[in-house]
Amino acid sequence: MRVTEDNLNTVSAVVYTAAASLVASVVFALAIVADYDWVARIGGAGWVFMLAMVVLMPIVPSLLRERARADGQPADAGPEAIVQEGGNMLVKDPVCGMEIDPASAAGSSEYEGQTHYFCNLNCKQSFDAEPEKYAG
Repeated sequence: MRVTEDNLNTVSAVVYTAAASLVASVVFALAIVADYDWVARIGGAGWVFMLAMVVLMPIVPSLLRERARADGQPADAGPEAIVQEGGNMLVKDPVCGMEIDPASAAGSSEYEGQTHYFCNLNCKQSFDAEPEKYAG
């Protein structure tokens, strides 16, 4: 299945739930081999499942988002562009790093043929004073 911005959340949930279930199953099987009682087997597997969910929940979506972005990034998106769910494009302010919508940016500047967008006029002024410092 191809991961896109439209199905990213669903695919992420399936992937991290399946991974957590697999890890919990391995713990459960090891507890059987180690001859633990049923309460310890089920309780241990449950705790491992919950811990795996907590660990994987922020990791899997970010990895899949990068994969989706690499597969389907719009042609007009610059190297700092981030495509949100729903197709809205965000860009990163080169001064402070804030993600902003170019349509609602406080200002923009051209440097070496690329347009840079800013969250506020202070960031724009800092960039305009030293563009080589901020344009990577």
